[in-house]
Amino acid sequence: MVTVATERAASLFPAERSAQPIATGRDFEYGTCDNEFQFLQAQPSGLVFLANRPVAEALPVIYPDHYEPYRFESFPGLLRRARDWVQRGKVRVIRQYAPPGGDILDVGCGSGQLLRLIRAHGRADWKLHANEMHQPSLDRLAEQGFITHAGPIQQVPGDALFNVIVLNQVIEHFADVHGLLAACRRLLRPGGVLLIETPSTSGMDFELFKTRHWGGYHVPRHFYLFNAHSLGQLLAEHGFAVKNTQYLASPAFWTQSLHHRAMESRLARWAAWFHL
Repeated sequence: MVTVATERAASLFPAERSAQPIATGRDFEYGTCDNEFQFLQAQPSGLVFLANRPVAEALPVIYPDHYEPYRFESFPGLLRRARDWVQRGKVRVIRQYAPPGGDILDVGCGSGQLLRLIRAHGRADWKLHANEMHQPSLDRLAEQGFITHAGPIQQVPGDALFNVIVLNQVIEHFADVHGLLAACRRLLRPGGVLLIETPSTSGMDFELFKTRHWGGYHVPRHFYLFNAHSLGQLLAEHGFAVKNTQYLASPAFWTQSLHHRAMESRLARWAAWFHL
């Protein structure tokens, strides 16, 4: 097994001096390393963060080529159709905000499955942009006609380029969340919209599994986890106004939580049944 190098992290709100241990965990899903990780919860914001997060050089280890977001299009038929049905709801939201001929950027787009759904169910005159750190995924999207932007979003040059920026299960993966939001603010056109989907620490699944096995921890790939208050506070600091907040049930987190708990119980042989 591999032990990855880590660095100490802190709350995104410098004024917060109090952060208490809330959970420990390991890479239950991919087994990429044998580190034991710890999450802290800051007060009063409620922000949860990975205290000993992997360093940037360890990202290729903890995001292997078989990482599922890189291959959503290869999921079995029924699972893919169910996931696409949920994702089409996000396309309907984008239709509310993206103007005719608008530019839409999907940050950390993975395999690009959401972009393909936007192409299939959105406006034909939209210009669709893909950003991803995983170069093989980005190469495939370029071949499929999407406009691609490689590397960290903070390095994309220019200002006021996009009408809509999508962070679909992405913000929680960033060590530099402030840099991410600053880049989004710079890249959005006046009146532009930032759409964020991220795990919520306000749900029943978090309460039941929060000490170790919650699927939303996605150990060690989720660095910061929010509730509505902490996310709203952070967005306000970057000049965003929250227009709407909605909640979406996550069968995946329930499945992963049960998988992780089974792995460390007398029912370990049944863990494989709890799989996406």
